Amino acid sequence: MKLLFVAPVVGTHGEVTTGLGLARLLAPAGITAHFVVDTHNAPQLEAAGVPGTLIDASMGVGVRKVVEDVVRAERPDVVVLSDYLSYWLMMHRVYRTDPWFVERLGVPVIPLDLYEWENTDFRIDHFGLDLEVDRRILDMPVQLRPAPWARPDPGLGSRALTYPFMRPLPRPTAEARRTVRSSLGLRDGERLLSLSVSGWQRYAQTVEDPTTRGLAHRVPERVAAALRRLPPTTRFLVVGPDLDGLEGLPAERTHRVPACPPDRYQELLDASDAVLSLHVPASALVRSVFSDLPAVYIGHSGPPADGPVGPGEPDGPGRPDRPDALAPYSMWPLRWNSVIRPLLTDNPLSETFRRTELLDPEGTVAALDAVLHDPAERTRLAEGRARYLAALDALPAVPEIFTEAVRRLG
Repeated sequence: MKLLFVAPVVGTHGEVTTGLGLARLLAPAGITAHFVVDTHNAPQLEAAGVPGTLIDASMGVGVRKVVEDVVRAERPDVVVLSDYLSYWLMMHRVYRTDPWFVERLGVPVIPLDLYEWENTDFRIDHFGLDLEVDRRILDMPVQLRPAPWARPDPGLGSRALTYPFMRPLPRPTAEARRTVRSSLGLRDGERLLSLSVSGWQRYAQTVEDPTTRGLAHRVPERVAAALRRLPPTTRFLVVGPDLDGLEGLPAERTHRVPACPPDRYQELLDASDAVLSLHVPASALVRSVFSDLPAVYIGHSGPPADGPVGPGEPDGPGRPDRPDALAPYSMWPLRWNSVIRPLLTDNPLSETFRRTELLDPEGTVAALDAVLHDPAERTRLAEGRARYLAALDALPAVPEIFTEAVRRLG
């Protein structure tokens, strides 16, 4: 069987990583893959040794002919949308074409559903635009949900099938971990906290919408203020593009690494003592589960708040009437509250990481300090990860799950 993965997302790696992960899990069953991706993601395919066809936004509606030509040349048995949202969004907003031409190619289509769409109101914020996502997924015969973030059990009546995103990763040897930490200048007794930044988050700092731009600038300022209060033996690893607001981190204890290949990123993650994420879902949080690392997610559940906070300055009550007030968010620097909050509700994944509130600096500092230094808290989170991974282990093998998905296609 041959699969065609279509992942046209621009400027990020997560969706292509998800598709490559599924292709890797299916390969032992003799299932091959070809990818259609943006030029930005070409290094990912090269590193994975997977064949692909490159597209870019300048093609406009011409992207349809590219995909049609690939289908004729590769003769796939199934087209996989990796993922449903990014496929629809890129075709609709960037390529300005009807996304569902893909259903008229004579090949069955399976979408990857990263957000459990059937449990949402299909509304997202897209850099200040309030968009209603196409509900077509509700009429598709089957959806595949990678876990994390999906629940291991999708629930009665769901058309979704959940599969594990990847297998637990082997822990690095003490020597390998020591080598990477030494290259970063860490000394014995110091703790390393890892934070990843994506290009789209940096882009959000330049958009016109004051709500999005305000979130994009002010959240890093507040986070940096909290991180400065951690013990002086704490070092910070920031992976990705430079982000306004994070310059408030102590320069002598901050290591900045540009966007790097997945293998190098995993080495850096393995050398860390804990992971910090400012949005859900995040690939760093996913990898923390499979890498057996404690993690903290900083969110803002409301109400709206005023601007940046300096050292020792208390949070104000907020002025929701201000157009640039710090809006509640689940996926920083966008909001996506009506999508992400249902995803986290009663989800056993929530037991694998610590959640804290942006407007509770004392609680944020305490949570970060605990995951870095408190053996009891680190053990508690490790037990949560073990329970979650055990639930994934109870699922059928991924090729069996995929075979069932194909069967449902008729």
